[in-house]
Amino acid sequence: MKWEYSLVNRLKDLEIISSNRSLGAEVCGIDLAEDIPGEVVHRMVKAWERHHVIYVRGQSITDERQLEITQWFGPRHAPYSNLPILGDASQPDIISISNVTEDGLLGGGRLEPHQDTVYLPTPLAGAVMRAEEVPKEGGDTSWSNLIQAYDELSPGMKRRLRGLKVIAFNPYAGSSARPDLGGGQQWFATQDSTAHPHPLVRIHPPTGKKTLWVSCLNSEQIVGLSDVEAGYQLLSELKAHVDQDHLYYTHRWKQGDVLIWDNRCCNHKREAIPEGQRRVFYRSVIGGCRPY
Repeated sequence: MKWEYSLVNRLKDLEIISSNRSLGAEVCGIDLAEDIPGEVVHRMVKAWERHHVIYVRGQSITDERQLEITQWFGPRHAPYSNLPILGDASQPDIISISNVTEDGLLGGGRLEPHQDTVYLPTPLAGAVMRAEEVPKEGGDTSWSNLIQAYDELSPGMKRRLRGLKVIAFNPYAGSSARPDLGGGQQWFATQDSTAHPHPLVRIHPPTGKKTLWVSCLNSEQIVGLSDVEAGYQLLSELKAHVDQDHLYYTHRWKQGDVLIWDNRCCNHKREAIPEGQRRVFYRSVIGGCRPY
């Protein structure tokens, strides 16, 4: 068995091809359904930490294998029993992201730039997405590089942001639930309404680099400024800053794609899916730590 997988997934055959954008890279020369040596896994994790979004084309893997791959990049995410999130408490490890079936939790509308679970005490470190059915057009996903966004701030703005925190609303909870995002499809015995402020400039743990942690969809308030209106204006400016075209990599999905992204330093957004087009994906998540 050792000899067989060494012929399939050899380190010397692995190739990391940069998108030549702000982030993103394709991983070639690997079959994720087969046994993979530790040195190959290590290189993939390092590529993810460097490029923030990596993907492998033409894969055929099971849910169970996807969960094994997810754990290469970090620990299992422990769900909060009293916080509504995208998904179902009975299947927290892997969920359907679909516009087709009752189990699909997202519709076909456009999704604004955001980070997943930024409203939790410990937001996700990342996620793995597997494309089972892909529409003929539409539904592309784009990721932006929030490390580069921070680096491009003026020295004066960087000084201004020191010590500030940001609060994001939960789009799946209470009066703020967004039906178009799956809000209201999951209910819990209690709903935690406590805000969880996080540093506006956080550290990306693998690299030690600073990242501008602004979610265009649901960052709603800056903590640490005495002038509330000035805080709203600053947040508006920062949202425009992180949403510039040159910061993005756009992924045009193909059936069999397996893509891993780093939620600690990326926003992502999705194009609308034309009516009548089928899109069925499966997402698993990587547990994170409290931002610092």
